[in-house]
Amino acid sequence: MSQFINPTDYDATVHREILDALTRQDAAIIDICEERAISEMKSYLAPVYDVEAVFGARGEERHPLVLMMALDIAVYHIFCIHNPQKLSSIRQDSMFVPKAERVTIW
Repeated sequence: MSQFINPTDYDATVHREILDALTRQDAAIIDICEERAISEMKSYLAPVYDVEAVFGARGEERHPLVLMMALDIAVYHIFCIHNPQKLSSIRQDSMFVPKAERVTIW
């Protein structure tokens, strides 16, 4: 189980009843999806950052943006179990469009 993400962290990302319905109240599914999300993030961040320190942070020590992205990716994996075709286009597009294409340069 990931200790980087707390169960209450999901409250700002997805309604509890939706999360429970998608996982059929199986906490193991959430754990698996969190580990996948963190592993995915580590693979991208490891060349530049100390990922053990980043994901070893607890509570208020966690970087809010890193936490938000970890939650977004974990929720994406959870939604994919149910029906990936019904994902919000905003969430789906932002996760798979390279950053350079998402940022508008003035």
